[in-house]
Amino acid sequence: MSEQGIGGQYVPLLDTSDDEDEELFVNMNKELESKYTDYYQFIANSKSIRPICITEDVDFRNMSFVKKICWWVGTFFKLLSIIMLSVRTDRLSDVQYLRHHWLFYGGMLGFSLAAWSPQVIDTLGSNGILQEGIFRMDHAPAFAICAFGLFYYILSISFFFKYMGPWMREKFGTAKTLKFWEYFVSLAWQIQTIGFWVLTITPALFEKELEVIPGWLTTTSGILLVVLGIGSKMGAIYGTGYNTYYWYDMVTDIPNAYFVEVGIYKFIGSPTYTLGRGTSFGAALHFRSVPMLVAGVVDLVLINLFNKFVEQPSVDKMYSTPKQKEESYKSTHSNI
Repeated sequence: MSEQGIGGQYVPLLDTSDDEDEELFVNMNKELESKYTDYYQFIANSKSIRPICITEDVDFRNMSFVKKICWWVGTFFKLLSIIMLSVRTDRLSDVQYLRHHWLFYGGMLGFSLAAWSPQVIDTLGSNGILQEGIFRMDHAPAFAICAFGLFYYILSISFFFKYMGPWMREKFGTAKTLKFWEYFVSLAWQIQTIGFWVLTITPALFEKELEVIPGWLTTTSGILLVVLGIGSKMGAIYGTGYNTYYWYDMVTDIPNAYFVEVGIYKFIGSPTYTLGRGTSFGAALHFRSVPMLVAGVVDLVLINLFNKFVEQPSVDKMYSTPKQKEESYKSTHSNI
């Protein structure tokens, strides 16, 4: 999600036309990855964050057609589940990572599934599989929870990047800070998601006033916006990598190795902060919920304020000087 400069402010710092250089780096990177015993310490010791595009270290030339199809299908579900569950499900296929961090990751995955369970139960109830109406809430507490979720998310990550993160890096080291961050941001995402969800279990408002708008229109428009929002976030992760989606460069104070302008980034600079917010507006239309529509607007404003006053200043500080660009260029060839 740290989408610095990918809208065209920077050019790639890696000469991707040089196949030999790229192959040399990939082989070296794989060799290093095969030796680490602590993923987070490995990242902390790196001079740059890689991979960027999720296809960077994938050798399609030696894949059969069937393997390519399987890879793309698997990647689709990885991207979808990362966005839906707010946890790095790509690691379920990373044997090296799981071998050393299974307990840490299992706790994070379990927490995410537990946070989603009320929504799953409510959905099953709405479809007649379980008892309907298990979760119901009046407007006042629901609005309060939603407001808390919206502001907790943006204020907590802002506080982390401005104050807590730098302090933790100095006090406990980059590796432990990164591990803490993955739980911290997952919690913030879950709280925000619950804030939106509670608006769906309150009595409907403005039902009579909204009767003039056909239900099929709001449902269809809502689904299209949700698909657009999720697709935009998937495109963002595809172009900048799983680590960038979790702001690894800002958390670790280690720059991304280079920048690319691929896919969705050819058309928009910050897709997760703009088109990606289509999910909340789509849900509002689908549920015909005016409060959720208002929450979507608030979320859009808050995330772009975060981008302007927290993320972009960090981006400018890390990437704007010629010296830092030169160091980032060198790191693409040495990595650690």
